[in-house]
Amino acid sequence: MPDFVGGIMEKVQQITEMGKSNKDLQGLINVSEVFYVWDIMVMKFDILTTVMLMENFIKDKDLKFIAAQLSKGLITGIEDMEQVMKDHSIPFPPRPPVSSNTTAVLEDITDQFIYGGFYESIQSFFPVLSGGFMNSTSPKVRNAIKSHLLLTIELQELIVEYGKLKGFLNPPPVYRA
Repeated sequence: MPDFVGGIMEKVQQITEMGKSNKDLQGLINVSEVFYVWDIMVMKFDILTTVMLMENFIKDKDLKFIAAQLSKGLITGIEDMEQVMKDHSIPFPPRPPVSSNTTAVLEDITDQFIYGGFYESIQSFFPVLSGGFMNSTSPKVRNAIKSHLLLTIELQELIVEYGKLKGFLNPPPVYRA
């Protein structure tokens, strides 16, 4: 039922937007939504830059897979947010470098250290995405943020399970009554 309602509202918004200029489309979203869209994009760029840099130091093939999934999810999210930004003439933040290759080998940058950075990066998305979703009144923006939230939940599940498997996740103490 919820997807049905969201789909209807998105169709209504598409009809409302037909034939409107970018300037007219700006009036269909509020300033809070513009902030969240821009902030989500900045966070995605920052985390993508970190993931690309850390990929140079990963030794574990499973962690390389995790990093590839993170990159893929971030790039998908960036492309989605870019479309929302174009549609409403929202200025773009500076883009990250296309790649980040390095020849340096640093022993202190371990797979566990990299995992911790990935784990914290994904967790940092939840407050921004949930805040953006709760403050959005535009069906188009709300659905875009919702899809990012669901993707982030899937990535978090992947990262948590990997961390448990490798012993990288600091488990909370067991509760015994």
